[in-house]
Order: sequence, then C-alpha cells, then structure tokens
Amino acid sequence: MFDIRLNDEQRAYRDLAREFAQNEIKPIAIELDKKPNWEDRIPWEVLKKGSKLGFRTFALSEENGGAGASDHLTACLIAEELAAADIGTAYYYMLTARRARDWFEIRMNDEQRAYFLPKFLNDDLYFTTVAIHEPDTDLGFDYYTETPEWVKFKTRATEQPDGSWIINGAKNFQTVGYLAKLLVVQAQTPAGPRAFLVEGDSKGLVRRPMSKIGRRVGDNAEIFFDNVHVPKNRILAPNPPGRTDIGTHVTIASLTLGLGRAALEATIDYVKERKSGGKPIIAHQAVGVEIADMAMNLEAARRLIWTAAWAKDHPEAFQDGSADYQPYEWMALAFTGKAVQRLTEKGMELFGGMGVIQGMPIEKYVRDALIQKHISFPFPTRYRITEALTGYKRAKTPYLGNT
Repeated sequence: MFDIRLNDEQRAYRDLAREFAQNEIKPIAIELDKKPNWEDRIPWEVLKKGSKLGFRTFALSEENGGAGASDHLTACLIAEELAAADIGTAYYYMLTARRARDWFEIRMNDEQRAYFLPKFLNDDLYFTTVAIHEPDTDLGFDYYTETPEWVKFKTRATEQPDGSWIINGAKNFQTVGYLAKLLVVQAQTPAGPRAFLVEGDSKGLVRRPMSKIGRRVGDNAEIFFDNVHVPKNRILAPNPPGRTDIGTHVTIASLTLGLGRAALEATIDYVKERKSGGKPIIAHQAVGVEIADMAMNLEAARRLIWTAAWAKDHPEAFQDGSADYQPYEWMALAFTGKAVQRLTEKGMELFGGMGVIQGMPIEKYVRDALIQKHISFPFPTRYRITEALTGYKRAKTPYLGNT
C-alpha cells in the first residue's frame, strides 16, 4: 500500500531539518532545560533561524509565501528531526506549520487572509496556538459516561451591536499558548461553539506559563480572557466536510518519535563506553537484547506513523476500496506515546546510576516522554480507535472544529 522510499524533496527537507537541529538546537537544549526561570528557556535566536529556513511556513503554497510541501509525510520527517534535538523547540515550529495551511489557505476568508497572512510571513516569531481546553468543563473528555447535552464551554463570546465580540473565560494547558501571536479560541455563543481569531496582544488577554516536569523548553499556558474585544469577521470557518489534511495528531506522534530516537542514540553511545566486568556493557547479551527491543519498537512506531501520514494524504484509497481503512492516526499517536515512554525508561536503566543525574540526556528524555505519553491520552485515544473500528459511540462531543 505505502511505498517507504522518500522522494528527492522529502529527503532534502529531512536533511535540512537534521542539520539545523543537530547544529543549532541540540547544543543548547540541556542547558536551557535546566534554567529555573521559564522565560530564560525560550530559544529566541534559534526560533528566528528556524523560521528563516521555512520551518513555520513549509506547508503553505508558494503563492502564499510557503514552499508547497503540504503532504503529511514531509511534515513527519521534519518533526522527527527537530524533536530528536529538542522536542519542546520542535513544537513551536510544527504545530504552527501544520495549522498554517489549514487556517490561512482553507478556512480563512479573503478579508481574514489579507489581514493575518502578511503578519505571519513577515514576523519570524509569529507562532500560533488553539485555546480549547478549559478548567472544570466536561466536553466529551470523559469516556466512561455520556457527556450531558447541556454542557457548554464556560468561555463565552457575546456579540456586540457593531458585529464585534467580547470574550470572557479561561483556558489551560494550551501548547505554545504563551508566545503565540494568533490564537484560535473556542468560545460558546447562543448559536453554539465558534472558533474566534484572537490576536495575542489583545487588551484583556492574560497568559501565564505552566510549570511542567518535562518538555520544559516548550511552553504550555493558562490563558485568561477579561472582556477581550474581537473585531467583526474574526470567526474562523469550520472544516470542509471530510477534511483529513490538518495532521496535528500524526505530527505529535512524529515529535514523540524524534524524542525516542534521541533516547535510543544516547543510550547506544553510553553502553558502548560504560564498562562492567572489564568490557563495554554493550558486549553483555542482556544489554544487547534491550537495545534491540528499543530499536524494534521505535521502527514499528515509525512505520505506523508513515502509514498514517500516507492515509491522510490519500483518502481516495479508502473510498474506492483499494486500501483497507484503519484509524491509523489514532493508532500512531497511542502506540508511539507508550512505546517511547517505555523506551526512555529502559534507556535510563541502562545508564545505571548516571541515568537519574540532572544534565545527563536520558534524564531529560524520560521527563519529556512522560509529557508525550500523557498528551497522547492513552485511554481516550484507544477508545477513539475502538469507535472507528466498531462504530459504537458512547460520548457525545460537541463540534469543536479541527483546529
């Protein structure tokens, strides 16, 4: 079904991302991770350099200032390479890039595009986020019980006489929420939830970074809306029916894959140097078996991710019956999150006592992997797989938009 050979353009993007990641991101990643002050951990200059190389804009068409590399496999290749250097830094680029085509080219109207696209293209630090999740709101996230039909977002948007809107409420856990200059905010209106285009410098918008055990270079934020004014014509259109091309979940799986690859590479380097019984521990059979198991799980995750990317780019293959449908994207997200968490912990074991010392790469990778496992939503993600395979739906989830 899927040809695993990369074309020339895909290899070029992979190699560009690998060179940038290893030369610019990786040398500073561990030192940034250790800094106690969150704002000191922001790699400002690296973010600018990566933007100039096109890592925010590659999925946009050439007409709209991008490179036209909108296929999902290219995004997966770039995500893996960047995350192999530092997954937090990679998040800034990849979530922004993966949403760029969806927002600017597919869902924005002409007036919105004319206003926002130049800002995006001309500012190397113009990153984006979505603001959906909010405190103490059950919107289909509980897969044990049905979501009551009366549940709505607590964040509310009130239309004004001139057609503008006022937003009040709070969101939390928003990735790249602290630095983002454009936010797509899900808020409740009398007509149902809508996605609002909100600028990061809007008066009344307050953001606070959230301290995390891992992925400390990449930010997650609480976002508060205190009478935030949104001009008229700032509601983002919903996805066209049947759309599959945004690829946020398969991109996240690829970021996790890059983290796992970094952990495996660091572990291999270490077991070749560390000696026990007069020889490098890689020479011990038990160690070799563990390394092989780590590598097999990593490669299994990669093939599942690549298949998911292919599936999102070729929906016609499932429509005409030339390929059997599977919920590959959800499978890739769930499998990779769990596999990489186990892989990093196995690497820590092989590092021995040095594995728990701050400043050792594997200690950072274990913390980062815990974040990735958690955001993969192990139970809900698996339930979505069951939903797709059986057609049985238990939770009632309101339309949130594929943001």
